[in-house]
Amino acid sequence: MDSLRYAGNMTRMQIRTRTIERLRDALLRSGQRPSDVISSAHATLARQGLLSDQEKDALRRVDAVAEVMFLVMAADQQITDTEYAAMRGAIRGLTGDVLTDGVIDVLIEDYALRLRDHGREERLKQIAKTMTDEAEIESAFAMAAAVALADDDIAESEHQVLSDLALWFGIGPARVRVLLNQLADDAG
Repeated sequence: MDSLRYAGNMTRMQIRTRTIERLRDALLRSGQRPSDVISSAHATLARQGLLSDQEKDALRRVDAVAEVMFLVMAADQQITDTEYAAMRGAIRGLTGDVLTDGVIDVLIEDYALRLRDHGREERLKQIAKTMTDEAEIESAFAMAAAVALADDDIAESEHQVLSDLALWFGIGPARVRVLLNQLADDAG
């Protein structure tokens, strides 16, 4: 993609909204609590692909959405503990706590390898091909914004990836404002 500034000439998105802050706080609460079962065996099994059918199904359901969150989180090349906790909380919520921290850690490691091997633009292109449900797309966008806000510092690079996501997913400026709760009521 050539020099994107969200839909070409749109002004910078306002990410810090009450809605996104509430979502961020909920993700952080969920992500900061320990898993019910803590064992390094989960990570080892996940690395070997030895997961239960329930875990495999959960991974398939959340893979694209979780990778979207990761791409935003990794945009500034600094993954903070709070961003990581927010992402862990989102994955837990999306899977009904089926995935343990060890499995989530391996999932995030896999996303880092995909980003390294293929680059952000290629990963966005591949994800955009797999996500066709509008509600899933909008949910992924909102959660990615919440993860970006987790450390209270949205880097320009994170902002740019969110702009790119909106373009790749075909989310227009008006809908972005609604998703980020950037309505007139929220401005005051």
